[in-house]
Amino acid sequence: METHDASSTSAAVAWLKGLSLGEPQQLDPYTIYPVCVKEAGPDPHLLLTHQAIGAQVLEILEKGEGEVQELDAFNKGDQPVVILEGDTLVGCKQNRVVARSVILGRGGKVSIPVGCMEQGRWAWTSGHFQSGTMRISPSVRGASTREVLEAKKHRRPRTSVDQSRLWADVVCCLDESSVATPTSDYHALIDERGDEARERSRALERHPGQVGVLVTAGGDFLGLELTGHPETWDELADRTLPALLMDRMWAPEISTRKRGRRPKASTWLRRVQRAQITLTPGLGQGQDIDVENGSLAGSGLWHDDQVVHLAVFANR
Repeated sequence: METHDASSTSAAVAWLKGLSLGEPQQLDPYTIYPVCVKEAGPDPHLLLTHQAIGAQVLEILEKGEGEVQELDAFNKGDQPVVILEGDTLVGCKQNRVVARSVILGRGGKVSIPVGCMEQGRWAWTSGHFQSGTMRISPSVRGASTREVLEAKKHRRPRTSVDQSRLWADVVCCLDESSVATPTSDYHALIDERGDEARERSRALERHPGQVGVLVTAGGDFLGLELTGHPETWDELADRTLPALLMDRMWAPEISTRKRGRRPKASTWLRRVQRAQITLTPGLGQGQDIDVENGSLAGSGLWHDDQVVHLAVFANR
């Protein structure tokens, strides 16, 4: 049975309430608000997925001959590794995206929940996964986050991402960006359009104490991406910021249609700060953070008395 840690929940809520927004930066159709903390806690010294795979201390493999929505992860190093929701994994029988964040301790092994982001391939291209060069966009991640939260509430497996919906979202992203791929592979979009998104993201200035961003497009809330420490954000930003700019870069008319008055960025942050926050045991080390209210859904990780990562999206 899941247990709830009231003291950790209170600490997570207090941390959220201490966040503030910096001056917005405009990259049409996006407005990007730095999210900052006044005083950062200790650096958690966690390796991110791409760092750990690059250092050859994290191995991610197909489960047996392959299961679409689960992979096996092994930490062969001495340092904890965090595999984040939204991370892309390339290789093996088909490319995947991580559906729920997991922390692996030294020597840890865990099955991680994933979704397939490449519908037209089920054949070996490598024996293990590499880290994708960019994370996946918020429109795709938001729906998966809501599905995982619903699965937890109804005590279904945390791998319960609607794969048909995910494939449809990937096809939509490919169509909107005019990227053709024989296997309907989201990573083809990253390969073809990622350099442009990365170049645009380089115009964004980092702020003292910055731990993340809140992003809107044409007044629509796209997402809030947070880490628990500025140094973690510095490591994650170059893979996250371009992905946050991928949703509407080639179809800005979607976000500029007038649909009445929309909440300000500060209102969205307050909604997150006032949302229902629940901490439950994670798949690996630490605890899952679930964030819910009527208009938002998010997930993250709590470890060693601090937030590691949190991402929140609007309910569509």
